[in-house]
Amino acid sequence: MTEYTLTRSRRKTLAIHIKTDGAVEVRAPLRLAKSEIERFVKLKSQWIESKQTQISLRQPAELRELPPSKYAPGEFERAASEIIKIWEQRLDVTASFVGFRAMSSRWGSCTSKTRRIRINTALAHCPKECLEYVIVHELAHLRENNHSPNFWKIVAKALPDYKLRQTKLKELAWLLNAQGGK
Repeated sequence: MTEYTLTRSRRKTLAIHIKTDGAVEVRAPLRLAKSEIERFVKLKSQWIESKQTQISLRQPAELRELPPSKYAPGEFERAASEIIKIWEQRLDVTASFVGFRAMSSRWGSCTSKTRRIRINTALAHCPKECLEYVIVHELAHLRENNHSPNFWKIVAKALPDYKLRQTKLKELAWLLNAQGGK
């Protein structure tokens, strides 16, 4: 049986998250039976092993050199803020707060209840289209607070090539460990 940590919350669905170090986290609804969780993990064991293998084959972030920032000092937040303003208008949403910080496991976050968005400063080392994708993704959560088909329709309408941008971010995931939390 695959080892995993279990996190229960008021969520409605069962999900498996593979962390950047290969650790497995299972996210489950509060009252879901442990037997159902274990059955789900067993069902997904091949996928879990595949993802862990991919992670183990990646060159460790410590051995890679952080690429230079695409922005002059202090320019990243200003440039990202401009992109946010543009996409707020296009998506007809408004964030109450936009913050920037180093994060070790995600490119951005959205708290839809308070309409607060955070953008990972590691995106300063990524192509502009990756930054734009993360911004659109987080702003789309202000219209649809989940990853339902409706959410992805919003993203796809805004950025028809969003899957290519996602792929690029996955290739750059090592930057999360190289910079995250620093």
